[in-house]
Formats: sequence, structure tokens, C-alpha cells
Amino acid sequence: MTDETEAQDLPLVFTQRLARLLRHEVGDLLQSVYSVVAILLERLPEDRPQERRLLGDLKARAEVCRYQIDAVVDLVVPVQQNPVRSDLAALVNAALADVRKRYPALEIRQEGEGGLPILVDPRSMAPGLVMLLLGIAQSAHTSMHISLKRSEEGQSCELWRDGFPMSAEQLAWLEQPFATTHQALFGLAAALIRRVSEPHGARITVENVPDGGVCVRLLFPARADTGVAE
Repeated sequence: MTDETEAQDLPLVFTQRLARLLRHEVGDLLQSVYSVVAILLERLPEDRPQERRLLGDLKARAEVCRYQIDAVVDLVVPVQQNPVRSDLAALVNAALADVRKRYPALEIRQEGEGGLPILVDPRSMAPGLVMLLLGIAQSAHTSMHISLKRSEEGQSCELWRDGFPMSAEQLAWLEQPFATTHQALFGLAAALIRRVSEPHGARITVENVPDGGVCVRLLFPARADTGVAE
């Protein structure tokens, strides 16, 4: 490697080291938050619902912060992917459990079939799905709809939320997750899912729907190595 190449790589090396340092330091802080919340919830009487709710919200925000930090590090410091045959429906259902817990008032409708095999690294895919669903839930008005399908194209998951549509500028932000702090959770999730799934032929699209709201579509191709005929 020449001196010029080494000089060009220095900013990247510095960024990667900084990202790892932030994950370590922020991770320690968040672990302290989890521990304090657990102790307080154990000692707080059941007849203090408002205080218990505030502590629950604090823990939930800390968990989302951890997802975001991990996503940033995974984007800046690419990890070795270990794709295996995974069930798209199972991954989505696991992520939905977190969303239902945090947004109990949100109407979540789900339809489709299980047993939708895809080729992906589930360790990397799972946090991306959680962040994506949380980002959709945050901006939903009253409802969210999940549709899992099998077609000639492959296995797909459509995530629709009601509420205001996205502007052209907001849609563009989803292609560049660090361009703005707006839609940060949504943008990081989209970028992470692209990083994990696109090498295996998957696609993610985001668009406004005619009746209002936004639809996110994940499409994974049918592949022989997932047990689905191409």
C-alpha cells in the first residue's frame, strides 16, 4: 500500500474507530440506564402507574438508541455476513412484538402466510426490521398494516401506515441516512436492511400510496438455495 493510499484511508479508519468507541461508551451508559430502571421498577409500588410508565418509556428510548448506535457502527464498519435460510414471516413477527408493546394504542393489522424462506443474515436483519417497524409506527396516525406474500417474484413484506405522506425531500433522505436527523430511525433502518439484503438480490422501496400514508415494500427473490424454486 502506497503512502497516498494510506493517507486516503486514514479518514475511514478514524471514522470506524470513532464509531466503535461510541458504541462502547454509549453502550455502557445505556446498560446503566437499564439497570437503574429495573431497580426502580422493582421498588416502585404498583399504584404509581404514571411513574412506572415514565420509567418504561425511558427504557424503550434507551433500547431504540442502542439500535441506532449498532446500526451506525454496522454501516460504517461492515461486518462479515453469514447468510442462512431464514423465515421472513418469523423475522417480521419477532420485530412486531416489540412494536405492539411500545404502541399498544396503534391498530396493527396483519395478513399473509408463514414459511417464507429468504437468504439473509438474521443477526443483522433483525435490528433493521425492528427499527423499520418502529419508524413506521412513530409516524402512523392510527393504524399500520403488514402483508406477507409469496409470488413469482419471490417473498415480499409490505408495510403500510396511515397518516401524512412523505414529501419528495423526505423520500430522498431515506437513500442517505446521515443527510439529516429527520426520519433518522427510518433512514438508518432502510440503509441497514439494504446493506444486509441487497447482496442477495433483495430490494426495498418506499412510496406514498394514493389513499394516504406510506408503503414500504421488501422483496426477496425466490432462490434455489432457500428451498424455493427460482
